[in-house]
Amino acid sequence: MTLRVLAAMSGGVDSAVAAARAVEAGYDVTGVHLALSSNPQSYRTGARGCCTIEDSRDARRAADVIGIPFYIWDMAEEFDRDVVQDFVAEYAAGRTPNPCLRCNEKIKFQAVLERALALGFDAVCTGHHVRLENGRLRRSVDAAKDQSYVLAVLTREQLAHAIFPLGDCTKEEVRAEAARRGLTVADKPDSHDICFIADGDTSGFLERRLGSNPGPIVDETGQVVGEHLGAHAFTVGQRRGLNLSGAPHRRYVLSIEPVSNTVRVGP
Repeated sequence: MTLRVLAAMSGGVDSAVAAARAVEAGYDVTGVHLALSSNPQSYRTGARGCCTIEDSRDARRAADVIGIPFYIWDMAEEFDRDVVQDFVAEYAAGRTPNPCLRCNEKIKFQAVLERALALGFDAVCTGHHVRLENGRLRRSVDAAKDQSYVLAVLTREQLAHAIFPLGDCTKEEVRAEAARRGLTVADKPDSHDICFIADGDTSGFLERRLGSNPGPIVDETGQVVGEHLGAHAFTVGQRRGLNLSGAPHRRYVLSIEPVSNTVRVGP
């Protein structure tokens, strides 16, 4: 029996080639693109985005070239709950989150897989640069593009329904293959940065969500050496933008204490 495979297509070159390889492997493939914002215009565009209107159009064109059915799934509500709200809550708790990791875990794999299985698909195919051998996750042969750390949170049961066609090749090889297949995304730049912060101002985004909350910046001895407008604007290890008074040496953020609203710095 031919496996029914749902190919998650972001609009980038990796997911397009992964879908094409799945078809070539003999699977019955359907493409799907995730709409992650109720207002996609508010998300980053071009090289800096991954879930914009132009990305959905690129994904649809790739599906047409490959010759597979294509759908768009609205997951804006799940994305806001599991990624955006989690992002804000983590900063409020004094931690620095990785929203792209959370998105891959909760949305681009878990939510997609659950819906795919409910619809009768056997597996989900993605363009992640990672290998799957005997049910175990392994790094991609392209160390610079390896994404095994992003999917390391997946369970054995989830991996049993996963197909990762790109783990055995480099990004350059993927782009060359896309060009040979006539995919217009062959030269499309990789997405990066936080897609739901359109202007790239993370501190401003958090301040709009959490408000201004001034507090002290203290050194390792407990002496006040500065003031901040919100502890959520800092991350452990940060050196730039501290605006400390009378600091003779470089100082880094050592800890963030949200209860007392204190940022502690030191060498």
